[in-house]
Amino acid sequence: MNRILSILVGALWVMAVARILVPLPLVAEALTWAMTGALVIYLLAILPTAPRHTKILCSILGAATVAICALYGQWNGIVDGLTRASIFPGFLATIVLLRATADQRPEIAAARRMFSALDPARRDSGIVIGTHMIGFIIQVGVFAILAPILGRDAAAEERREVFTAAIRGMSVVPLWSPFTVGMAVASQYLPLVPLWLIMSLGLSMAIICFTVSYFGFDRNRGFQPLMLAMRSLVPVVIPILIAAAAVVATTMVTSLSTLQALIIALPIPCLLAILQVPTGSIRRALRQTVGGFSQIGPETSIICVATILGIVFEASLAHTGLIGWLENQNLAAAVIIFTVIMTMNLAGLLGVHPMVTGTMLLVMFTSVPTGVADLILMQALLVGWGLGSGISIGSLSVATGATMFRLPPTQLVTRANIIFAFSTSAVLGTILSALNYFLA
Repeated sequence: MNRILSILVGALWVMAVARILVPLPLVAEALTWAMTGALVIYLLAILPTAPRHTKILCSILGAATVAICALYGQWNGIVDGLTRASIFPGFLATIVLLRATADQRPEIAAARRMFSALDPARRDSGIVIGTHMIGFIIQVGVFAILAPILGRDAAAEERREVFTAAIRGMSVVPLWSPFTVGMAVASQYLPLVPLWLIMSLGLSMAIICFTVSYFGFDRNRGFQPLMLAMRSLVPVVIPILIAAAAVVATTMVTSLSTLQALIIALPIPCLLAILQVPTGSIRRALRQTVGGFSQIGPETSIICVATILGIVFEASLAHTGLIGWLENQNLAAAVIIFTVIMTMNLAGLLGVHPMVTGTMLLVMFTSVPTGVADLILMQALLVGWGLGSGISIGSLSVATGATMFRLPPTQLVTRANIIFAFSTSAVLGTILSALNYFLA
């Protein structure tokens, strides 16, 4: 079965590339239908063997989709949703290649040495920064690098403390990384926001998050461990900037969306990065990438089913009266900004997957005049997406951390990080509201 799933993902990836590179109407239409059909087969194959929580979530989303279609007759939205979602397997496959490339780069070994060299009594800030920078590329894979430095005999409380710091760095990644699902989804609904602009704003928001974490939540904070981490991570920054620049440059010189640019622009730099390593092996990277295709099934399923629900919900909005109700509320821009951020946080705390909450919020607030600039709305969504994922037992970050650190997920949502998420959200929400005053 894994081989069949890998073949399907590989086919979807190849067809996504072909559809982008060959924009002829007939070819594009044929590829679109082929990708939609392949996606249906993939979902039917993956869902029966998916983890229990994925089955439950997809069942709920599927039931909600059918209910909305039955109420408002928007059955065509299911096909439209499948068509829209068909690009996501190609996106996730590209991210798998990016992670496989990172595994062969010497910067990962340097990061492991940096984590090991940190003073256990004063390492929070180094862990936050280090997890963020490595997680920018390999995302939750960073926990596989960090967890082993503790040793198998480390006490549960020590493992919990390290994860508590690490997840703060990881939860800030979606604020500006183009390689996250949050950015991919947000760019689908707000395609006119330039990637370089949202990344620049997101990076400034991330720096504020680090400042709040350092002064408000680090235990026994020290300037020396922070400087050690930053010096050690200088080699890591270069490939990060190259990867991000490749995607940004592609969006600037072409009419491609962020998702399309990422799928097209990343593979060649990845292969070149492997060739630069004396022990690098493209064959090993490709084998690891193909092997990873069968592991993205749960994430792909949730993204695709949530996308279908979002499209059906969007098509039905005009018949629900919700648009008129929202317009009549005449909500202030600041209220909308805080609503987006805090709803994402609260939903995350309740265990709701950010893909679900984020899609619903984007559908609602891109369907009515809000007085919120697209840039600010996207950043508000990414702030809530990232910080909310750090306090959610339903997020991939917490689930992966629970496995790597050998702790129950319920022990990884700490009071300190809940306070961090909501207090930092309040700060960033205020800043975004002020910026919106000048942009809207």
